[in-house]
Amino acid sequence: MLSKFSNEEIARLLRQVAAAYSVKGFNYFRIIAYDKAAETVEKSNIDIKDLWDENRLVDLPGIGKSIAEYLSQLFKTGHVRHFEEVFKGLPKGMFPLLDVSGFGPKKAYKISKQFKLYNPQTVVSSLLKIAKSGKIARLPGFGKKSEQDIIEALERFRQGQAKQKRMPLPYAFATAKLILEYLKKNPLTVKAYPLGSLRRMVSTIGDIDIAVATKEPKKVIDWFLKYPKTNKIIEVGTSGATIYLNTGQQIDLRVQSPQSFGAMLQYFTGSKAHNIHLREYALKRGMSLSEYGIKKINARKSIKTYASEEEFYKAVGLPWIPPELREDRGEIEAAQKNYLPDLVGRSHIRGEVHVHSNYNLEPSHDLGSSSLTELLKVASLMNYEYLGISDHNPSISKHTENGIIDILKKRKYKFEQILLSNKNVRVKLFIMLEVDILPDGQLALPEKAFNYLDAIIVSVHSSFFLTKEAMTKRILKGLSHPKAKILGHPTGRLIGSREAYDADWRAIFDFCRLKNKALEINAYPDRLDLNDYMVKRAIENHNKLIINTDSHQKEQLSLINYGISVARRGWATKNDILNTLSYQEFKKWLTG
Repeated sequence: MLSKFSNEEIARLLRQVAAAYSVKGFNYFRIIAYDKAAETVEKSNIDIKDLWDENRLVDLPGIGKSIAEYLSQLFKTGHVRHFEEVFKGLPKGMFPLLDVSGFGPKKAYKISKQFKLYNPQTVVSSLLKIAKSGKIARLPGFGKKSEQDIIEALERFRQGQAKQKRMPLPYAFATAKLILEYLKKNPLTVKAYPLGSLRRMVSTIGDIDIAVATKEPKKVIDWFLKYPKTNKIIEVGTSGATIYLNTGQQIDLRVQSPQSFGAMLQYFTGSKAHNIHLREYALKRGMSLSEYGIKKINARKSIKTYASEEEFYKAVGLPWIPPELREDRGEIEAAQKNYLPDLVGRSHIRGEVHVHSNYNLEPSHDLGSSSLTELLKVASLMNYEYLGISDHNPSISKHTENGIIDILKKRKYKFEQILLSNKNVRVKLFIMLEVDILPDGQLALPEKAFNYLDAIIVSVHSSFFLTKEAMTKRILKGLSHPKAKILGHPTGRLIGSREAYDADWRAIFDFCRLKNKALEINAYPDRLDLNDYMVKRAIENHNKLIINTDSHQKEQLSLINYGISVARRGWATKNDILNTLSYQEFKKWLTG
């Protein structure tokens, strides 16, 4: 079996196939199918190769039987014969140009063919040299303005400013929040929302899109262009504008009149797969949907506008679908049957138990930076009923078994004294630990040490590249201890830097369900683990889930919102999440 292909590589390949189809004049719906599949793969939070291993490729929206068969061939042999046939006769230099702003398939093909740009490694620098010599302006259908746009796009691309890698959700959210606050300072802004993957709270974000409802579009656009952190204005039109920030991030603004704002908000929020499915559904009901509203097919009446998304969905014959669900994972069918889940929200969360304090037990990994007193005060301000302190276990290489037992005994006594001196804080405390699951499945804690703990979270922090069988056996053995109640950051992924380790998740999910163990949704920005796809699988398997922040300082307790967003994208309701329980109910589960 060949080594893994990354999701990014697979998405790029599928887009190249769609581009080749476009240039060669293939059926429009086949082109759309490959674009849709590429978007699905690119934004998937689970490794596509892992899904193939489990025969679940077609579970992803946009991956039909045909594309799944081609991907299977790719994973087995390293190439796809059909794709090679499709690419025949096309200059290889056209494909890198697809990553440059302003280049579609036909434009990339025409230019690379005209100037014999066959080397994908040198095509950008070669084309930039050609453009600066004035040769592009002389081509039919181009001109000086087009040539200058191409020069600027190529230079931005070389500087790394065009089509950057996707940002972690919290970074994009924080950036968008500042822009939204700035836009709302203008009294002409009636409403302002993020769009696209950011509004759907996807774990990584590309460009940031913002929508504004206003009766004075030009004045709002002018206000947007004066945003203090703007580095460069890229494009200005009557319905929006595009800027680059000092950080190089692209921000797109769209403006719409308040009476048709709901249609635009819906149109630019849903994933491509969701919107295609919704439009197919509407067509069967004699309606044509657009960003401006809804038009009855074969009717003389003009398009009908909608001020809110709720009105828009109702007109189509559906209840409002929460943004996080708009991924074409069955939400339209559920809406038809009025079976949409009542998603978990911040008001439902009554505590969490994966928090690291600054108590120095000489741990195996990093200490927290906030004291128990500080953490309890923040938890109280968040209206939590309980908090679990789960510092990393003491290093087993630096301490004897008796030494570790003594450390935990002293820690328990210290925490109890702190609670006695903070009687005005009503937050209840669970004295816990995050314990390493060693490569052989043993826990990095002597048995007598468990006497000083209410429960433990078990996690993998080393040896990530075991075989699938060995990793599965390791996790199940670690979870088997009676006080091991939660599997922390279950797949071990770090967004952008480490893929999930290989394990038999069906076996792990089944074990957790049968043994009354919980799977964590870790809200820390680099993790967001379990991901939304795995959350949905866990819910379908009737597993218990818990949202924790893995905080290492008191300010990070607010990260719970990102864990909630993952849970919502996975269709989780209040009843699926353990830390929506009251203190007494949760204690019964944790210590029972």
